Amino acid sequence: MVSIKALILMATAASAATVDFATFKTGDCFQLVNSYQGPNGGGNVCHSFGGVAYGAQYHVTSGATCVFKSWENADCTGLATVRTLAGTGSPCQHIANDNEGNFHVVNGCQSVSITCS
Repeated sequence: MVSIKALILMATAASAATVDFATFKTGDCFQLVNSYQGPNGGGNVCHSFGGVAYGAQYHVTSGATCVFKSWENADCTGLATVRTLAGTGSPCQHIANDNEGNFHVVNGCQSVSITCS
């Protein structure tokens, strides 16, 4: 059984998560499309890139675990790929590829939804 104090600490860590990411036109992270820095309240937050991206770099602070779903459409709909990061930065991620490296989102990604816990 989880104590109330532990639940409060987990909720505090999730709400304090800060997420930084940059998206790029190429899968090897060249030609910046957009970047974002700011808090993530622990819920599912959608961010439009303002263009098509094939590569991204993420950084999560506060020891939170965040799931990044990169979406085909600007409103976080369509095909998606998923990456999970826990309190760390990432090398360049090929966000249009699935976890086996297969090309999945052919037309590139235009948004990301972020869920932290």
